[in-house]
Amino acid sequence: MQLRHSLLACLLAGTTVSAQAQEIIITASKVEASREETGSAVSIIDAEHLENNQITLVTEALREVPGLAVSRTGGIGSTTQIRIRGAEANQTLVLIDGVEVNDNSTVAEFNFADLLSLDIERVEVLRGAQSAIWGSDAVGGVINIITKQGKGPLNGSVTFATGSYNTNQQSFTLKGGDDEYNLALSGSLLDSDGISAASSDRGNSEKDGYSNSTLNFKGGMQATDNLELNLVLRHVDAFQETDKSDFNTGTIIDDDSHAERQQNSGRVSAKLDLMDGDWQQEIGYAVTKSRTESFSSTFNSDALGKKRKLDYQSNYFIHTDAAEHRLTFVAEREDEDFDYSSTYSTVKQSTDSTGLVAEYGLNLDETYYFTVAGRRDLNDRFSDTDTYRFSFAAWLNDDWRLHTSRGTGIKNPTLFELFGSTSTFTSNPDLKPEKNTTTDLGLEYHFSDIDGYIDVTLFDTDVEDLISTNATTATNQAGTSDIKGLELTATLNPTDRLRLTASYTYNDATDADDQQLIRRATHIAGLNASQLLANGKTRISGGLQYNGKQYDTVFALSGNRRVTLDSYTLANLAVTHAYSDNVEIFAKVNNLFDEDYEEVYGFGTEGINFTVGIKLSGSL
Repeated sequence: MQLRHSLLACLLAGTTVSAQAQEIIITASKVEASREETGSAVSIIDAEHLENNQITLVTEALREVPGLAVSRTGGIGSTTQIRIRGAEANQTLVLIDGVEVNDNSTVAEFNFADLLSLDIERVEVLRGAQSAIWGSDAVGGVINIITKQGKGPLNGSVTFATGSYNTNQQSFTLKGGDDEYNLALSGSLLDSDGISAASSDRGNSEKDGYSNSTLNFKGGMQATDNLELNLVLRHVDAFQETDKSDFNTGTIIDDDSHAERQQNSGRVSAKLDLMDGDWQQEIGYAVTKSRTESFSSTFNSDALGKKRKLDYQSNYFIHTDAAEHRLTFVAEREDEDFDYSSTYSTVKQSTDSTGLVAEYGLNLDETYYFTVAGRRDLNDRFSDTDTYRFSFAAWLNDDWRLHTSRGTGIKNPTLFELFGSTSTFTSNPDLKPEKNTTTDLGLEYHFSDIDGYIDVTLFDTDVEDLISTNATTATNQAGTSDIKGLELTATLNPTDRLRLTASYTYNDATDADDQQLIRRATHIAGLNASQLLANGKTRISGGLQYNGKQYDTVFALSGNRRVTLDSYTLANLAVTHAYSDNVEIFAKVNNLFDEDYEEVYGFGTEGINFTVGIKLSGSL
């Protein structure tokens, strides 16, 4: 097994990865800018990478991003968490087309299990504390998913795929646009018999199925020469069969439990350009409604969370001969509702907050870039808080770029943490927000003879007042958690046919007692290569993902205990062939070497599995 891994690693290392010149991001400052202008650590996954590697779930690609740790409790559709630089899963803010989609019906984290790679233009991953721009939830970073906008004559596609575990998916896209209007509609139906959520290595054999229906709409119109109107809508309906924990032994065992998840979100916005574009104003209103119904033989629950957000942003640009200045002001009003009922209890609560942001940006001679931002959050349940962030980037010469940032993060206790979900839960009015401070420093080398770069970034984070929740109450942990490490990224594109990306993360994440935090491996690495063959129609893409040894906690009545999860390496291989201008066939093999591994203690993982399919596309 190790020999095969080494051979594939050598094969991929001998190839090269993709770099996108002037990659555009908006997450760092809510204003479009190239990646090279950004002092913060950011990674971009583009549509080409998703399509070349036949990505079904976005988490498959996120595993390749430095600083990210992914944990899934079973097969496809099982609860999936992402931790950025050792932060908790609910300390990552997730946006889809500008809408915050963290699920506040539970602990305000986003369940990546239901996020399909459906007509996505790019995924931006911003690492480090970003609360000064994005508020609560952005303690560890921000993941921003942007779907494709309609362009050109009306066109569409349909995709049919089938594979292991009786997994089937049917998807469609419909897009078009001109200078006045644009629209994009996409949808997908996915269902799978799945595997046993409880590990089969421990004698469990009952398969736990999953189904997902997703529908996206994105449209806009140019109402006048300087007024743009936009609307995005998203609906997700998922059904997941699950297994249960045996608290006598702390293991996961077969069970007929299941959960139904639904999320509806949308945003309407208007953007006004004045003074020849030097003064931009945008106002938007977004709504997210998340619902999770859980059923078992002994316990049923219904959790409903709603979030409504009104925001206004103003950008003012000042141009001089040597410099460009930007002044940004943001005002936000957010209201949240939490409505929970179960076999044993009922909880109904709400909260609201107001955020005010001011940011200054400087572009000096296209060589030095500086931003500084401050935010004031006014809360109805907690003390008002202030956060800040600054970033700096500089071209030292034509090849070397320096970038650094420092920021603070704040994570307000969720309504779930404050009031719990059982009749025995004791509210804690003294529960304080979690907070952190993150500093990173990176050096990037750009190759002069090929399109690509290598980046090395050091980071250090101090976390205070981490919230710990059990069946009876929630409390703030004493002391400071220390997280520090290194991120290495290589992005190269030596020819028009050859792409390669590589990443490595060293993450030393310890709590106040100097114990490594659970589900955060010290070493994580990834390689991906994609080669278009000489016929110009066939592309072969392959990847390796290494996850080092990590720890987990087993919860049992006899007492909790700490366990070690072994390291593992996963390989995948994808082939696409353009049969004609309108027909593409594809195949993919995951876990190519049938690695036996465990991401979360007691839960199963998929063995070697495959997908084959066909995509039909064309103008209408």
